[in-house]
Amino acid sequence: MIRLAIVDDHPAIAAALSAAIRDRDDLELVGSATTAADALPLVEGTAPDVVLCDLWLDGEPGGLDVLAALTASDRRGQPRVLVLSGFDQPSFLRAAFEGGAAGYVSKASPVEAIVEAVLAVARGETCFPPVTLRALRDAPRRPSVREMGAIRLLARGASNDEIAVGLGISIKTVESHLRRLFGRYGVLSRTELAMLAVREGWLGTDP
Repeated sequence: MIRLAIVDDHPAIAAALSAAIRDRDDLELVGSATTAADALPLVEGTAPDVVLCDLWLDGEPGGLDVLAALTASDRRGQPRVLVLSGFDQPSFLRAAFEGGAAGYVSKASPVEAIVEAVLAVARGETCFPPVTLRALRDAPRRPSVREMGAIRLLARGASNDEIAVGLGISIKTVESHLRRLFGRYGVLSRTELAMLAVREGWLGTDP
């Protein structure tokens, strides 16, 4: 029996999957959580074989933090993590792959396809869309948490002084962050950086 736990802030996802597997004798839903903070206690308490985890939780890409915690090298009895997301930007796919996820499935997929992905991951297979290799090669790497803080404020029109105050860092550190971001992503202005962040879904909300 494969033990499945779900981490998703849309209860309808867990409800749909619960209904889909209710009569199966090879798959059991052992629990669900709607926040990143509740994800680890859920896993500790239920010992699932597979965790189906949304990327966008609590208005942030908190699923990546859950993924990092569940795939940490010093963690014993690691479940396999199947990322579930409403985002199809390659940078999210790259972040999930590099973070140790066993698969990535779209929320737009039929529930039967999600169940099949869970079963495949439980068998030890990986389950990524065909664009994975291109995404790994071409997708921009997600900024760090501190860099994302600067980008969010920048996208709201904040000056370097305001970003420094908002993040509790020096203006020189802000300038260093922005120079590094401009060089990394090949942009020439604050507007281009903000537009890249919007296009890649870094500032978005979960659809």
